[in-house]
Amino acid sequence: MTELPAPADKDIGTRRVTALKKAAQDKSKGATNRAEAGLRSLLKSGSEINFRSVARAGGVSLDFLYSHPDLRRRIETLRSQQNPKTNTLADAATNSDGTVIQTLTQALRHERTTRREQVRDLQQRLAAAHGEILRLQRELHATDTGT
Repeated sequence: MTELPAPADKDIGTRRVTALKKAAQDKSKGATNRAEAGLRSLLKSGSEINFRSVARAGGVSLDFLYSHPDLRRRIETLRSQQNPKTNTLADAATNSDGTVIQTLTQALRHERTTRREQVRDLQQRLAAAHGEILRLQRELHATDTGT
């Protein structure tokens, strides 16, 4: 039996790697374009801007948005502009005792809601990271066994 020369095998492998890299870049570029279109759509409609709404509108994952610094920065900036933080404690000090309690209660509710959303986002990111680790372990195992 005769085998193909090693250089031809390497050439085929190089072409495959190049094709895979190109496909991954195209996929990422398409997802970035979808995320930006979703963001523009939310801005145009005056909807709330956060990672979940952008992911939903653009048809991308939360992990994708968090892992792309430019998109992440834009979303965080727009979110902070949309919900400017007010100094509720200073406002509360000028009001009566009943209003102070109401103001502090509202601030606490808002903080609690924000923290819960952050925890959900972090849980989803952690689940995505676990999935990626599992995929990489399987890929490594397949490479080691030669299948």
